[in-house]
Amino acid sequence: MQTIQIDNAELESFISLQYENDKTGLVDDFIKFVKTELIINDIKKGFDEIETSEQGRTQFTSAKSFLDELKSEY
Repeated sequence: MQTIQIDNAELESFISLQYENDKTGLVDDFIKFVKTELIINDIKKGFDEIETSEQGRTQFTSAKSFLDELKSEY
């Protein structure tokens, strides 16, 4: 369990106005925010991998080749 301390009057005021005593809503929205950030980071990693590949530093195998390789091991 993590505790977040907010030391910003503007943010504290917004949270108080937006959520009042609705801690469940606040937590739900925070969870959505964190999950969105995780997805954004994964997308950025994917774009970085594509850029690396386009620069010739990495080569990807096709999905079919990868699946064929997995099947051949079993």
